[in-house]
Amino acid sequence: MQVAVLIHGNPSSIESVRAHGLAQQLNPDQVQFLYRTGSKKETASEWQTALDQQQPDLVYVINTALPGVWVAPRWSQKTKRPYVLDTGDVIFQMARRSGIGAGWRLPFLWYLERFAQRRAAAVVVRGTRHREHLIQQGFKRVEILRDGYVEPPVIPSESIDALKRKLGLQDSFVVGLMGSTVFSPRLRICYGWDILEALVNLKDLPVRALIIGDGSGLSWLKQRAHQLKVENQVIFTGRIPYSEVHQYLRIMDVALSTQTNNLPGRVRTTGKLPEYMIAERFILASRVGEAELILPDPMLVDYEGEVDLAYPTRLALRLRELQANPEILDLRKSLPGIARNLCDYSKLSQQWMSLVQQLVEANTRK
Repeated sequence: MQVAVLIHGNPSSIESVRAHGLAQQLNPDQVQFLYRTGSKKETASEWQTALDQQQPDLVYVINTALPGVWVAPRWSQKTKRPYVLDTGDVIFQMARRSGIGAGWRLPFLWYLERFAQRRAAAVVVRGTRHREHLIQQGFKRVEILRDGYVEPPVIPSESIDALKRKLGLQDSFVVGLMGSTVFSPRLRICYGWDILEALVNLKDLPVRALIIGDGSGLSWLKQRAHQLKVENQVIFTGRIPYSEVHQYLRIMDVALSTQTNNLPGRVRTTGKLPEYMIAERFILASRVGEAELILPDPMLVDYEGEVDLAYPTRLALRLRELQANPEILDLRKSLPGIARNLCDYSKLSQQWMSLVQQLVEANTRK
């Protein structure tokens, strides 16, 4: 059996981490990883040539994006061999509700998503609510393979303390988050907005925010921190190499995972949750989507609608409680077990192999 995996990212991207994690059950000579290394047009040509040469039994596309969702269906139609679409978002609804990539692109995104899903032999999603949504839409073969994690390295406490000192956080109660800081023109928020607003109500405590990641909204976050007069309470690291992520997570007392309470938020698992859990960080997550299903209730904070302006106040109250009662943080010790049960790539890859083999065998019998 030969499988080609189309990865909308470079070899060090989070998409590549997922691809290698899922395909680890295959022998190296059974799988070909194809990366997006140039423009979409250049990548499409390279991928088409590679598929024509290798003639895999199945193509696996990670994320609903170009050129993969154009190359794979055309290849499948020509060869009569199956492809699988692996997606973590409802891209049309996400663009429409956030305003990112909206306007004239919306009809194209709607068509692209429907076209790629309808032509796929199976759609793989990362959350329970996403599967329920697609089943309601009439899709027959929808499988859940959650976001996974890479087993973290053992990091000496001395290294963690040194990083805290480097960032000036050695005497702080650190509340952190990581992710793409992309500004939503329709909602007028950016990932991380909630902790900035919460800090306004925590100025009497040694609470500091650590924001890891970059994107179009990073300058907006910095400006908002200045407007709220909390810039001295926030550390912005920008993008850091994936190999260093775990060390940064270990300096967090609390990790945040906030999703809006609408369809795009409800369908997401987000790759952050497994990383936070395996790092044994106490998590505060909005009571939305997969977090609501897998995290202990004390780690959930109610969130209403798309932009809940009262959420930062509720978040601040919870952080105040945790800072005053640090014994509550011990609940984090249960999280690595949850991660290993639900998000371990050694288990996810077994499910992935079963799916791939079933589809290849079914196609062979036709």
